[in-house]
Order: sequence, then structure tokens, then C-alpha cells
Amino acid sequence: MDEENPGGIKRNQLQVLVDDGTIIYPGFVNDVHRWLRSSDVFVLPSYREGIPRSTQEAMAIGRAVITTDVPGCRETVADGDNGFLVPKWDVEALGKAMESFILEPSLVHTMGERSYQIAKERFDEKNITPLLVKYIVGRHL
Repeated sequence: MDEENPGGIKRNQLQVLVDDGTIIYPGFVNDVHRWLRSSDVFVLPSYREGIPRSTQEAMAIGRAVITTDVPGCRETVADGDNGFLVPKWDVEALGKAMESFILEPSLVHTMGERSYQIAKERFDEKNITPLLVKYIVGRHL
């Protein structure tokens, strides 16, 4: 909860969604892996990000991803390949992307597999670390 953020959801609004069964809100959790494992699709409707670690973690365990088409997020999802990119602030597009997995459940598996492949190719520390070292060393020569 970010009660200081004027655009953030208020605690009483959240409680209504929890009480009517719209969402499950566990609060702060220490075992993110368990929550990702129990999901079929990872959804991150963000308005600004770096390259989100949460999306990379979901991809690393083979989850299809829905996120917003903003810098950082769009670097993790190839629209229609390992998930869907939706315009920011577009609740209808976000809902349609979610509905796609309900109407065509096979996408959960195929896009999840692609996420895993992309995560291995682009975000695995064995691949990234040598590139970072080369970049850092090159800047200091």
C-alpha cells in the first residue's frame, strides 16, 4: 500500500475488493516464488518502470505475462509471443488481454514456454554478467 500516492488505491477501496472476492490480497509476502508458482499468468499494469524484476522472475518460471506498453515493461514482453502488451491506462485492453487466456487456455502454456526461453536468452545472469563487466570495464578505460 502506498497511501501517500494520490493515484494509489486507498485501504478501504482495497478492502471492498477483497471482501467481495474480486481479488486476493496477501499483503507483503516473503515467498514470492510460491505466489508466482500458484499463478497461470503474471499481470503487471505499470505506468513506469525500469526493466521490472517481477516480470523477469515470472518469465523465469515459465509464466505468460501481461504488462503495459511502457519503457522497461516492453523490453520483457514480445506482444503475442510470450504475453500481451496493453496501452497504459487502458483498463478495457487489460481486461481483453486477460480474457484471451480464458478463451484460449492453450496460450497460458505456449506463451509461458516462450517466456522461459526469453528469460534464459536475455536475462540469465550467466549471459548478462559478462556483458555488464565488458560494458563497465570499457567505460573505465
